[in-house]
Amino acid sequence: MLLLGAPLLVTVSPAEARPLSDRSFFGEWKNGAWVAGSRLSYTEPGLTAMQNAVKAGDHALAKRRLLEYFRTRPPISAGTFSHPDWPGAVELTADHIWTLAGGEVYIDTLTVGPAETTVTTDVTSSVTGGRSGFFLMSRYKDAVVANFHSRSKGEGKPTLRLTFTDGSAKTLVPTDDTHIWAGHPGNVYGDKYLLRVADQGKGPFTAATSKAYLQFDLDGLPKVKKAELTLTGKADARKQVMLFGNGESFDEDTRTWNNTVQYTYSWQGDPDGFDWKQPAGADKEYYVQLPRFYFAGPLAAAYQRTGDEKHARALIGIMTDFIKDADAYDSDEGAGSYPNSLSVARRIQNWIPAYEILRKSPSLTPEANAEILKAFNRAGLHLQESTQGAPNWRQTQKVVLLHLAVYFPEFRVADKWRADALGFLEGQLDDSTYPDGGYWEATDGYARGYASQYVDIALFMRQHGIEFSSATKGKLRKLARFLMDQTFPSGYNAMYGDSDTKDMRSTLRRLGELLGDQELIYVGTSGGSGRKPAHTSSLYPDTRVAVSRSGWHAQDSYLRLNIDRGNHSHPDELAVTVYAHGRPLLPDMGTFTYSQDPRAEWLRKSTEAHNTIEIDNKAQDSKAPGAITHMVTNPVFDRIGAHSEASAGALHERSILALHSGLWLVSDRLKPKSGGAHRYEQNWHFASDAEPSLRSGSKAAATAFGTGANITVVPADPGQVSASLRAGYHAPYMYQVQDAKYASYVKTVTGGTTFDTLLLPSTGAADPSVAVKRLPVSGATPFEATALNLNLGARGEGVYYKSWNKQASRSFGPYDYDGKMFYTETGAAGQTVVMMSGTSIEHDGATLVKSPVEVPDLAVRVGTDGTGRIDGSGLTASTDQARAIAIAAPGATKVVLNGTQVPFTRDGALIYAAAVA
Repeated sequence: MLLLGAPLLVTVSPAEARPLSDRSFFGEWKNGAWVAGSRLSYTEPGLTAMQNAVKAGDHALAKRRLLEYFRTRPPISAGTFSHPDWPGAVELTADHIWTLAGGEVYIDTLTVGPAETTVTTDVTSSVTGGRSGFFLMSRYKDAVVANFHSRSKGEGKPTLRLTFTDGSAKTLVPTDDTHIWAGHPGNVYGDKYLLRVADQGKGPFTAATSKAYLQFDLDGLPKVKKAELTLTGKADARKQVMLFGNGESFDEDTRTWNNTVQYTYSWQGDPDGFDWKQPAGADKEYYVQLPRFYFAGPLAAAYQRTGDEKHARALIGIMTDFIKDADAYDSDEGAGSYPNSLSVARRIQNWIPAYEILRKSPSLTPEANAEILKAFNRAGLHLQESTQGAPNWRQTQKVVLLHLAVYFPEFRVADKWRADALGFLEGQLDDSTYPDGGYWEATDGYARGYASQYVDIALFMRQHGIEFSSATKGKLRKLARFLMDQTFPSGYNAMYGDSDTKDMRSTLRRLGELLGDQELIYVGTSGGSGRKPAHTSSLYPDTRVAVSRSGWHAQDSYLRLNIDRGNHSHPDELAVTVYAHGRPLLPDMGTFTYSQDPRAEWLRKSTEAHNTIEIDNKAQDSKAPGAITHMVTNPVFDRIGAHSEASAGALHERSILALHSGLWLVSDRLKPKSGGAHRYEQNWHFASDAEPSLRSGSKAAATAFGTGANITVVPADPGQVSASLRAGYHAPYMYQVQDAKYASYVKTVTGGTTFDTLLLPSTGAADPSVAVKRLPVSGATPFEATALNLNLGARGEGVYYKSWNKQASRSFGPYDYDGKMFYTETGAAGQTVVMMSGTSIEHDGATLVKSPVEVPDLAVRVGTDGTGRIDGSGLTASTDQARAIAIAAPGATKVVLNGTQVPFTRDGALIYAAAVA
């Protein structure tokens, strides 16, 4: 027993940019004692034969015994692959061809030869997946050049034939097509008749490498049932060309090798395989994502499914190639720490279930097995010590460390890994969330992944008899509720910060099932099970986010206002995201990529790319003061107030009235911090297929989606702003970007100024008659109080009033009011009156509402059926005219107060049914 325990007492110095030696891994036995400790625990049953080989100094035999042990070891839960599927992984990775994420998605390999050939390929999955372009690249590195006809060619142009679900069809030619050439990196080829595809030599590319791109305009088209791409081309000899779907718009007149951020590279035929470094011109994520082995899942699954050893050989070969290269790159733990801790964690996440499949493969040699196990061990040591990265990084590191500890109890430090991981995960929610439950990194994409990973690890722990504490589960529930509240009524995310479009429902459902929360389950199943949330709108003051929503059905309305900040936030303080009638109407425009592509830089780092106000052409500084000062919620409306000093030129205040019937009024006030003129640019962004237009006179911007909902954006003072539709970008998915238009309203003024804007959604086409007219306010400028007359088209007419400063009695149009906010609307559905912090509203001298004391918030709706509905906080039923609120409702025959029918009395046109408690 003393001899078995001796390896625990002796250590060796860590490797410095070199492989882990057999001596350091197995230990060394001399003269009846261990002179170098092993990284394996020889107390584990079944390792005696290997230990005897080590004691005899026979490492080759020890490796054979080690492989025999793992081949016969009972299965242990290995976790799951990060990516069970990766297009092209099985077909291409064995030849060292890899594509980053979803920017380009492998479809098929085409073949052309010396005779001109026309090839047609089914590309339905790519088109219906939102990609409007294609990318061509050589399958093999050889001297053969393929040339395809471009759109400039007189005949044989590329075509995309679309068959729609309604039975109709349409054939398109590209709007742009070109090729790029590494040997001529600054040249533009957009006007050439031929698209050149070639590649040869070692490494990811050479001067001979050229790639081709095609783009089609799919905006405004019906739903696609089938898509077929037809290309005509030939080559010097038989040539295979890979076809990828591409989601990035481009301009054929400017695209070159130098300005193209690339996602796909090939080391095919290079005996050294992947070099695991950053290819010149690649997206900056390429070199950190390739070593994460996202392709391991598809390759291992293919081997498990078919038993074909070529898949096992390919994956084992790539794993050992990575270990050989990375051991020479990183001075910490070599292949166990390269290139960063998040990549290590993701790689090990994929290697563990892959190893569970590969350990019995005849292709796994004792030498390869030992090198892989060394890499596992070194990774565990790195993940135990590493403190790199933001919350999602650190969480992933410790989740994977726990998986390693459970899957490899044979490692000497497995128990320490387990304790370290569990202790960290128990406490990390304190560091990654605000007291109100909001996620610290200011991105719903990362928040979703973070919460989902907590579900995964909690279920994994449960399999092994471990449970999180009730305190940790309580914090996780708060984070889950935060995610639920940020989610669109459709169940998809609002896509704020560094994020892309994701369906949140499965994550919310799983969180609900784990935590026993029926409201999470309801939202996660679109009402299929669980219990409908008792609330609609929500305020997260610590995270500095407010969400107004009318309900939890896909057709409900939603507005999100944020001043949240974090390492993945954008300079978008006081930006809004708007959704109604099943569609995001004023979306966040996305991220595209972390590269320095100008489009990504604009999306991620400019204030102009968001639905807020940019001041003096400068991006906001998120370190400046700011807060959501109030949110009043009522069954009929929400009122949100916020301010930010993130723009150096001025204090920006934004106040929003959100009617749950589907209408928003946004009031902005800007107080400059210095004298002189300042430029204020208010922007409203639309999806790439929104087809917006700008109306003359009113300068209203309206979308024209082919089907479904639209929105009209109407400025109150068209004569005071310069209005235009400007060119921007929309990236609903990572590594995909499309051109998009946005409405820009600019004024350059000295001193303070305001913007007042109506946002009016419609279930179908936008109503061209919608208009806004400013009403003078007695004793006040628009900087102090605003009043608007609203022509809502078919919906009716309305009047809106807001006081920025003191609460005072003021007149505007036919109204007199003494409160902070007032709104009234008359239409086919009846009349609505909304007020905040007031006592009296009169119309042409007649009482609309009069209360003996100030009413915090009140909404009165009188329908055509004679039902009067009164909603407000702190109200109680009362017919006592000395304390009840007088409400003009001449046609009311029944009164419902906060959802409950109550008695009322009448005095002429006035009814009395409720009082401030």
